[in-house]
Amino acid sequence: MHWPTTVAGPDTERKTRIGYGIYGLLETPNHGTLSIDGTYAPSDSSGTLTLRQRAMPLSGGWQTSNELGVINPPAPGILRLPARLYLPSAILQGISTEWENPGRGLQLQASTGEPGRLDFLPANGFRKLPGQRTTFGGQWRLNADDANPLSSQGWTVALQHEDARKVSNLDAPLLASDFVNAQSTLLALRHEAADYRIQGQVLRTQASNVNGSRNGFWIDGEWDDGPRKHGLGAYRLEQDLSWANLPLASDLVGAYVRSSWRTRQWSAEGSVDWLDSISGRSGSGLFATGSARWRLNRDHSLGVGTSLRSFGSDAWSTYSDWRFQNGWGTSGLRLELMHGDDEASSRWLTWDQEWSVTQGWALSTSLGSGTYAAYQGRPSEAVWNAALSFTAPLSSRASLRGNLSTERSNTGQSRHAINLGANWRIDTRWSMEFNYNRSTGRSRFNPSLDPLAPPLAVFVPATDRSFYAVLRYELEAGSRNVPLGGKATDGGGRIAGTVYFDANRSGTQEASEQGVPNVMVYLDNRYAVRTDNQGRFEFPFVASGPRTVSVRGDSLPLPWNVVAQGQARVDVRLRESVTLTIPVQRNE
Repeated sequence: MHWPTTVAGPDTERKTRIGYGIYGLLETPNHGTLSIDGTYAPSDSSGTLTLRQRAMPLSGGWQTSNELGVINPPAPGILRLPARLYLPSAILQGISTEWENPGRGLQLQASTGEPGRLDFLPANGFRKLPGQRTTFGGQWRLNADDANPLSSQGWTVALQHEDARKVSNLDAPLLASDFVNAQSTLLALRHEAADYRIQGQVLRTQASNVNGSRNGFWIDGEWDDGPRKHGLGAYRLEQDLSWANLPLASDLVGAYVRSSWRTRQWSAEGSVDWLDSISGRSGSGLFATGSARWRLNRDHSLGVGTSLRSFGSDAWSTYSDWRFQNGWGTSGLRLELMHGDDEASSRWLTWDQEWSVTQGWALSTSLGSGTYAAYQGRPSEAVWNAALSFTAPLSSRASLRGNLSTERSNTGQSRHAINLGANWRIDTRWSMEFNYNRSTGRSRFNPSLDPLAPPLAVFVPATDRSFYAVLRYELEAGSRNVPLGGKATDGGGRIAGTVYFDANRSGTQEASEQGVPNVMVYLDNRYAVRTDNQGRFEFPFVASGPRTVSVRGDSLPLPWNVVAQGQARVDVRLRESVTLTIPVQRNE
């Protein structure tokens, strides 16, 4: 068990606040994995607390997972798979349960709670939003086989329902019309074989601020052809469609095709949507994307990509990049162009460098220059930016890490951000962690060109400054520390990493790309942690051998989503650390 205490420094009002945190993990043979994590700031009574019980074995081949506190509502497994359209999800303060019988191919889920947002320093508080959300669902794999419970082939049917009472899209609603009662039901059917997969969904939603009900359907098909993979699908989403008042693409009917081809030396992928408006607000059009990367040799690779939308308003974006190894490390030169009738046109040239440094160190930099055309009353701008990210070991027991970025415009606008952290292992029981954050100004927001991306409210954070320190005392119970997924006699290593916004879709975290906060990360689908405000996560003691680290798309902010299935397979070795970076991307 690990019991950390947090001491926080000045916030935006330059007041010192004290917060406390707790984290504990216990593996049992009869009750599954039990864990607790929480924070508390007594000055304003803010904080969080989450109790988890995962994979508790029951009779008849059943196992159950339960959560109490700040949770992400569970969903049927086939609804978490990558698709052309994703359902949004809210963070709740409440309770959830999930029951699974792999031999019978059955899953059952339910949750209820108050929606809200997670805040950060000095203690991760939960900011409640109006209303109550209740969900339930389940799925059944029709031809389940006890002899092969992990197989996903055959027919699977799933149902998910969410009921929202007195919810609002406003943080502080005042009028009765600001509150909405809504409910949505989704039925899905999937068939999977060795070389193809097809899944269809039918959605029906009702809301008190919309007359009548709204319906939608979408179908996704995919098949393998050697090194190639192809897909096609169709969708029809009526006007004002939502998921229990959460934003969803609507007023669209269309079809798409996509294809990808990967070899050792190169990869290419592309997709085309043909779509129309059901209400007639705009004529028919298309949305197309394509990208390719060639590995010229061991040291050089080239990449290109483009997106084109001719629907409602015309817009396009394109990029090209060159990555190469040299005596300094790994360099990348990237050119990005964007033009749109309703979006700010821009041009960017960026140089990224991952420097070759001594083992244990890490250093990367980014330098960019670009222009924005005049847009919606805002003047044209010439902008340059720079970013630096580093990790430096101070001693065998202490290390320093940091991210710094700055952006300046010829109009006088500027943005600066700094995040510095240090940790110090005092002895086997005690450790300390320090973190300083400062941000000023704001950057322009580039919306997604994808017509199926949900409408988003742009949240621009205010200027912020904070400092916090964590004093951690680790209490271990039992004859010895047992690694996750192992036995008392096993050795193990450590897994740590970052989930990050892969804004340029390069698959590599650049110095200017930020981590994704509040994302649930799973180890072997059994142990769960939530990323911090820098997108970092850690499993400190994991049994040696092959392990799977995964991120589920339902805990990501839309329109961002996992790449492939959001999984990374690693081999943990005795007394060694494995470091991961897991990207999330969005359609452009």
